[in-house]
Amino acid sequence: MKIGVLGGGAVGLFFAANLAQWFPVTLFTRTKEQAAAINKQGITVNENGKETAHFVQARQVDQLIEHSPDCLFIAVKQYELLPVLPVLEKAALNTALVFLQNGMGHLTQLEPLPQPFIFVAAVKHGMLKTGPGRVDVRGRGKTNVAVYRGDPQAIYTITKQTADVFPFEWRPDYESMLLEKMAANTVINPLTAILRITNGELVENPHYLKLAESVFKEFAAVFKDKTNVSAWNEVVNICRSTAANRSSMLRDIEAGRPTEIETIVGYVLSQAAKNKVDVPVLETVYHMIKGLESK
Repeated sequence: MKIGVLGGGAVGLFFAANLAQWFPVTLFTRTKEQAAAINKQGITVNENGKETAHFVQARQVDQLIEHSPDCLFIAVKQYELLPVLPVLEKAALNTALVFLQNGMGHLTQLEPLPQPFIFVAAVKHGMLKTGPGRVDVRGRGKTNVAVYRGDPQAIYTITKQTADVFPFEWRPDYESMLLEKMAANTVINPLTAILRITNGELVENPHYLKLAESVFKEFAAVFKDKTNVSAWNEVVNICRSTAANRSSMLRDIEAGRPTEIETIVGYVLSQAAKNKVDVPVLETVYHMIKGLESK
């Protein structure tokens, strides 16, 4: 089974390196320079003080159409998804697509795609890209996956083969799965970016924990029929299991890159307005991140 991974960020590198243990993998990157570096040196994964090298093919995104993988993991950030949709539309019809984006705003972009097998996933690993082909693992977890369209058998070989080392967990409903992950992203990402702290500090410091609880309560009020106490427990578990990790939003702010605030908190605010729910803490968090972005 031929695997493709679209995106040369931390998630893309991590998935390509892990899946290459069982399958031939091609990583599709934005730049030819990154592809050349990976073809020469492979992907180095640093985990628990141990480095391992994984070798995959690397190509630029525009070469995706001619490769026709059996399954393609789309690991670009949500705001980077729109430019690659034309490439995905031209990909082979028998290619199963697995989208790894945070938030839920991208779901409307999936419907027009012609492929009959489309899946969405929630990644619960913590990792940091430290070079063109280097990634540090800050917390190994699992990947929840659910059917958006089609039959799970299309990627069953992957989820079965990788179960012991790189697990996927099937979830019956993609909406509740993504909401659970979005609760964590809504709490962890902006607060760690504003406070400039690691994920673990958010629950270890009692004052930061109070802030996290306030954000979660507003999130739960917006999605009151679909959010329960288990979602809060999951937020805490993620903070603890990725305690040393610096969230992607914090790293984006530090690097002067755009963040996913619009697709995460922005989406929650739009649903709050639709449902006429007051969310003053979330509005404050949103504008603080937008202010940091503008710097």
